[in-house]
Amino acid sequence: MRWWWPGGAVTTAEVQRELRTLRDAGFARAEIALLPMGLPAAADPDAVRTWGTARFTESIEAALVAARAYGMRLDLTVSPGWPLASPAVCGDRIGLAQQKLVQGCRAVAPGEVVDAAVPSPEGEPTEADRLVAVTAARLCDTPRTPDGSILLDEASAVDLTGHVVAGSLRWTAPPTGSWLVFSFWSRPSGQRSLVDAGATDALVIDHFSREATTAAIGHIDRYVLPARLDPLLRQAGGDVFEDSLEIAVDAELWTASLPAEFARRRGYDLTPYLPVLRIDGLYRFDWATLRKGTNPESPSGYDFPGGLGRRIRHDYYRTLNELYADNHVAPLTRWANSRGLSYRAQPYGNTIDHVEVAGSVQVPESEDLVNWLAAGGMTDGAAAYDRAVDFHRGIASGAHMRGRAVVSLECCAVLDADYQTGLAELKRHVDVAFSGGVNQLVLHGFPYSDVPGAAWPGWAPFSNENSPAVSDAWGPRQPMWRHIRAFTDYVARASAVLRYGRPRIDVAFYRQAYWCLAWPKVTATNLADAGYTYGFLSPSLLATDAAVVRDRQLAPEHAGYRALVVDDEPAMEPEVLERLYTLAVQGLPIVVVGTAPHRAQGFHRAPLADAAVAGRAADLLSLPTVRRVGTQEEIRSALRDLDVQPDARLQNATAVLPVHRAGTDGDYYHLFNMGATRARFTAELRGRGAGRILDLWTGTSHHVDTTEADGRRKVSLELDPGEATVVFLGEGPGLDAEPVATPAPTVPVRDRWSRNLAEWDLDVRDWHPGGEETHRLVDHALGDWRTIPRLADVAGSGTYRTTVLLDDDWDRDIDAVLLDLGHVGGTVRVEVNGLAVPGGCVAPGTRNVLPYLRRGANTVTVEIATTLGNRLIALSRAREDAYGRFASRTPRPAGLIGPVRLRAVSV
Repeated sequence: MRWWWPGGAVTTAEVQRELRTLRDAGFARAEIALLPMGLPAAADPDAVRTWGTARFTESIEAALVAARAYGMRLDLTVSPGWPLASPAVCGDRIGLAQQKLVQGCRAVAPGEVVDAAVPSPEGEPTEADRLVAVTAARLCDTPRTPDGSILLDEASAVDLTGHVVAGSLRWTAPPTGSWLVFSFWSRPSGQRSLVDAGATDALVIDHFSREATTAAIGHIDRYVLPARLDPLLRQAGGDVFEDSLEIAVDAELWTASLPAEFARRRGYDLTPYLPVLRIDGLYRFDWATLRKGTNPESPSGYDFPGGLGRRIRHDYYRTLNELYADNHVAPLTRWANSRGLSYRAQPYGNTIDHVEVAGSVQVPESEDLVNWLAAGGMTDGAAAYDRAVDFHRGIASGAHMRGRAVVSLECCAVLDADYQTGLAELKRHVDVAFSGGVNQLVLHGFPYSDVPGAAWPGWAPFSNENSPAVSDAWGPRQPMWRHIRAFTDYVARASAVLRYGRPRIDVAFYRQAYWCLAWPKVTATNLADAGYTYGFLSPSLLATDAAVVRDRQLAPEHAGYRALVVDDEPAMEPEVLERLYTLAVQGLPIVVVGTAPHRAQGFHRAPLADAAVAGRAADLLSLPTVRRVGTQEEIRSALRDLDVQPDARLQNATAVLPVHRAGTDGDYYHLFNMGATRARFTAELRGRGAGRILDLWTGTSHHVDTTEADGRRKVSLELDPGEATVVFLGEGPGLDAEPVATPAPTVPVRDRWSRNLAEWDLDVRDWHPGGEETHRLVDHALGDWRTIPRLADVAGSGTYRTTVLLDDDWDRDIDAVLLDLGHVGGTVRVEVNGLAVPGGCVAPGTRNVLPYLRRGANTVTVEIATTLGNRLIALSRAREDAYGRFASRTPRPAGLIGPVRLRAVSV
């Protein structure tokens, strides 16, 4: 759970109480995140802004002591906000703060003698400005491209820095053509964390500088986590967490070592070509820029003809990625491990290739909200969350190729859904992420409760009038919290399955994209419908020691890919194509879709590199292990032609997403129906041993009939919309599941009797700012609370009770009695005759209540809990202060809506 603190304004007693609350709700870890947003005006800033003080360290120490006592782990953030900022890069060390490359420009006539100050840089100058270079280039005869870029002659580009003396440029322009002289300056960006709870000023550090990272670590060691905490950190600490890289600057990113590192890594001097780096707004990372769609393929302000500028920008982005991994991720990982912690991070932002960098992070973390943006959420709304599964796959692929055991998710932030996100919505987010390779959930989030002056239902950093409305504020303030333990148990069981053994993934898509909101869209649904699983591999992942081929599998000790797809990639570096050729020669099936590589991506010796790529691509396409097709829809037939079959071969399945984990005990298949209709399908699963179904809600497993053929087990399955199940092939019950007899036939063949349970007594606990109010309805006909005048604005919980009379022979020839609750607005818990009936707290489906029934009178109790949304909407419409943001919201269904039916069946 992401545990939001109001800065450092916390008490030991409340910290202990909230940790107990989280433990009792089934959370094994809490991540302390300081978010002093939306605090009441009376909040004491000296108490809030304490990061880096002895007071804050004492609070962390008390939290660690409590976590140790409760058997929990605490994760800690690396700075008072995000991106990572530190007082250690302020003052006379501002050169270690985040740097941007600003520029000046002046026109120079043919043959003009220049003896003047270098062009002044754009924006407000600072004392920390440092001249990086002065360059010149001739304007092309055709000065602009159709999209507005000013064209420069690449052959004329020259470094004039050596002609600068005491700030003045002395140079004579060549006699032909019009020229531009550029000056480039390194300037601190001045960016601070988006949310800052530090006691002293902290600037965002240079994420590409090892010295900056080391300085930030030193500050943490001295002022935040002193060495005396090491025993506690090893006993109760978990991860050091770094949030997403939300760099926001109005120029290119820079670091002092970039010229030397670029030359060493790319083989040429970047300096003469600095003018073509600028794409306006690329690094702003604000809503306006995101809506505009600015990305690395957008037009640059200045460019070279023939795509040469694009090649230089590719080399620039590639170098920044490498420096981020080498100088930021690696030192933080070593430091965290030395303190007994792991390093967890969201490795994406701006021009970072998240697939590539995820492989460098010890515990890479994905995120729902950024995924939603990348999947088109600004235009497509909630539907984009489902498409985000490919973003999760990208993060997971980096982890898989590096042998990482855990892939984390910041779940389940939704814009404008605070206090209206139910556990059913959470479950769908989680199941989609599980289908993409995630196996750890960090729920967003749990606000500290004891904040004096906060409006009901309490302080929440993302639910107030002065901050973005993002879901959700979990905890006892939410009626649904009474059912949270069923949900956390579900997540824990699924996570255990998805960490078992090794991932087995059928297909890898080659991918390289230096943009955090981009990934290859796999639009060919026939691949997934046939059961093929897939991931994404970047060039650096293909160069790892794990990327070997054995028995026609790539990385058999990690993900075990059975084929690689190169999807419409016209440009590729020669060494990458050479690697693909070697893998194909070693027996890995490869499918090339659309345009095959025919040129290099980089600028260095481009003609020679282009020729090498074109030649090796022809060699690759001539191999017997390679097929070329025109569209993604043809990939499936090419894979079949190459005898590449999915581990989970599905028939008559649509929108069912499989995940396969294999180990010494057997094979686990997690199957999720992402579709809107019930899925009835057959799965032919690679593996041996008896088949069992693991119930993620109850922790039980039961036998399922299978037939064996060709090293597979064939099983017939049915999944409701949004339902997930696990099939285990092996010996024993599967992990630590409790073996049980089949709980209920999925396809009953004969109805024996049925009852419609239409009338109920209902007791409602209505939550509102003044406390709780109770409502009692007798012989209540089921329906949505919104349609019942007394309950129209209610948020809270309702307990429904009814009596079912059964005669002496009610159980004759009966194999199951199925309780179908129909439609439910909220979470649910069921009891029969005072005994809890196992089952999910959301999307309840049917439950077999046969073991709980008896002759005579039987009491059926159904408890429903809602979100707080409907009450908050009512308060806004009553013009209550502090709730105005809910006025435009739509109330959600609430209560036991039904119809409810009890049905006895035999098989």
